[in-house]
Amino acid sequence: MKILFISYTAVSLSGGQVRPVAMLRALADAGHQVDLLAPLSDLPAHPNIEILVEQTERKLRRGRLRWAGIRAAGQSYYDAIHAVDDAVFFAHRLCRWKKIPLVYDAVRRFTGPTGEGVPRRYQLLPSYFQRLESMVLERAVCVFSPCSALTTDLLNLNRQAKVILLGDIPLQPLYGPREVDKPALLKRFGKRPSSVVVCCALSGCTSGFRNILMAARKVMDEAPGAAFFIKCSQPASAKKMAENLDIEDHCVFISDADPETFLSALDIADVVLLVPPGKSRYICPQIYTLLNVPAPLVAIHDRAHEALLTEKTAVCVLSGSEAMSEGILRTIKEPLFSLSVGIEGQQLVAERHTYSSFKHQIRMAYHKLSKQE
Repeated sequence: MKILFISYTAVSLSGGQVRPVAMLRALADAGHQVDLLAPLSDLPAHPNIEILVEQTERKLRRGRLRWAGIRAAGQSYYDAIHAVDDAVFFAHRLCRWKKIPLVYDAVRRFTGPTGEGVPRRYQLLPSYFQRLESMVLERAVCVFSPCSALTTDLLNLNRQAKVILLGDIPLQPLYGPREVDKPALLKRFGKRPSSVVVCCALSGCTSGFRNILMAARKVMDEAPGAAFFIKCSQPASAKKMAENLDIEDHCVFISDADPETFLSALDIADVVLLVPPGKSRYICPQIYTLLNVPAPLVAIHDRAHEALLTEKTAVCVLSGSEAMSEGILRTIKEPLFSLSVGIEGQQLVAERHTYSSFKHQIRMAYHKLSKQE
């Protein structure tokens, strides 16, 4: 099949965009010819993937992407259009024009009580946009949903939607085998640490990093040899907070755009700390990457992740720096307990969220679509 793959966000492992990259690779590896339309892509060359717009350092505007999509649909024949997130509304119009099957890779519901992220041009017309979203769901020959909560939300909007539950996967398999230079990583600290903690705040807000740094300060009071890798979107401001707490020598800040260093830090971690988004209904994709490491996961209790983060797979704590520090210290002081939690987390990923299973489900969905033509 020849597929037009459209995304308004970067299709890149930098920034943790696991799902679109995994989708694209699965389709190309299955032998489909895929034309990619995205504002940014830094993927390795693949004989079955063609990038339709010239890639520059600056992300392309959506208007240019839409024009490129119209030109591509007018000049080439496509068996399907695969649209990611809000790109589906443009893809829906292309599909109606060219009578092409639509495959929708959903990330959220946009309208209704659980909706989020309504595009600006539709905010003044909520009723129309809700009808449009329902129409898109009905037209799509396949709707991929990453979690059961989103599946329920989409079916509540349109019972006719052909939703397939396809959970996310860890980042590690997309990189393949890697060599980790542990001495070089630890050299970043002023003194070789006795324990390494990797922290990931998914909310992206200042308060999340402040609580992490306060927890780090409390951990160091009891375990002076502890050191922290902290993944954040604003390393400069986080570093200033660490300096104010006098812990900058024990902290290394990793940019969101540096996934390889983040994965290397996870490989040598003794503890992993997760601060999830407080209000999201949906499972954050990064949680599978954090579970897929030998180190135990300490996580703030969050309703969206209750099915994944149980007492077996994680050390669940209340929000606040005191609770976080207690959870981290427990895993440092109880190595056998930590080992069992880490193994359970890896086992969960191995049983339900492997890349091979992910690819198989995508291939089966497209195989079924090809039979319908």
